[in-house]
Amino acid sequence: MKKVIIICTLFLMANSVFSQDRNNGEYRTIFGGNGIKSHGGYGAVTTGYSRIADRDAILIGGHGAWLIDHRIGIGISGTGFMTERKYDTELDSRYMLAGGYGGLRLEYIILPNSPVHLSIPITIGAGGVGYSRSESDFEIDGSLDSSAFFVFEPAVELEFNLIRLMRMSIGASYRHTSDVSLRYVNSSQRIVGQDAMRGFSATISFKFGKF
Repeated sequence: MKKVIIICTLFLMANSVFSQDRNNGEYRTIFGGNGIKSHGGYGAVTTGYSRIADRDAILIGGHGAWLIDHRIGIGISGTGFMTERKYDTELDSRYMLAGGYGGLRLEYIILPNSPVHLSIPITIGAGGVGYSRSESDFEIDGSLDSSAFFVFEPAVELEFNLIRLMRMSIGASYRHTSDVSLRYVNSSQRIVGQDAMRGFSATISFKFGKF
């Protein structure tokens, strides 16, 4: 929780610094003074790669946000994931980890009018993961056990203004989660470590909207 408070504080401080552009000798801010100059919004589709419980995992998701003054984004996001299948000797079958997470998305965009610029998004929410039997790609035959978790995921994205209504971004993030608990039914032994959902991700996104 302390990490969440510290990063959110840094996020707000960065907003204050970068929003104080001078215009005719006066500071421009979001609240007070000249007020909000513009509104916009966008929707995005995302795909990516991560490692979950020492397995390769594919990420597929989307997010959307309301944009204030081209710089501040407030919205929601959701991500689904699926790992590679591995043979489980105790269960005599192939199993994978699958699930999803999402929640509130806060975003700060640095130099949004530049053709290439940075975005710093943070996702705060919750999710779930299940240990599922799978004998073929993209097919789940049933879940042995499942667990819910809290997620806090800061990221850095390099954005490209392709056309006026479309952007592409390449990003990296770290997924910090609460402990997960997945156990075998018969032995009650852990299937994966409690930190199985924590780790880095690499993503590519396409955004469409009014920026």
